[in-house]
Amino acid sequence: MGLKIKFISFALGAVFLLFIVLAIKRNQMPPLSACLWIAISLFLLSIPILEPFYKWIAVAVVGIDDARHIIYICVIGFLMVCVFGLSLAISRLSDKVQNLISLTAILEHELGKTEGGGQRAEGRDVVNR
Repeated sequence: MGLKIKFISFALGAVFLLFIVLAIKRNQMPPLSACLWIAISLFLLSIPILEPFYKWIAVAVVGIDDARHIIYICVIGFLMVCVFGLSLAISRLSDKVQNLISLTAILEHELGKTEGGGQRAEGRDVVNR
């Protein structure tokens, strides 16, 4: 692996780790996401340092001649875990929105029943769904 790519990987990992630490300090990132992103940045930092180890894994364990392929596979794996976590979060949020919509409709219906005998209350727009 060339010296330029080692430097870029290390610099990118260091800058990325700095951004993650700043986001954690500002409470902008949940702990589970922070752990995953810290692992990714540490992996980027380890590429130039542990290149012989990655090359050994690629050749001896997996049977690939080039260590770069192992690195690509690891990065793609990290990103797949991130996308899966985001998909789960979106699904949970979608379910919460549906529950809130249902609850709001029920509450508006009940409010309409108590104010004015089920008709539209003055100053309020009761939605019938």
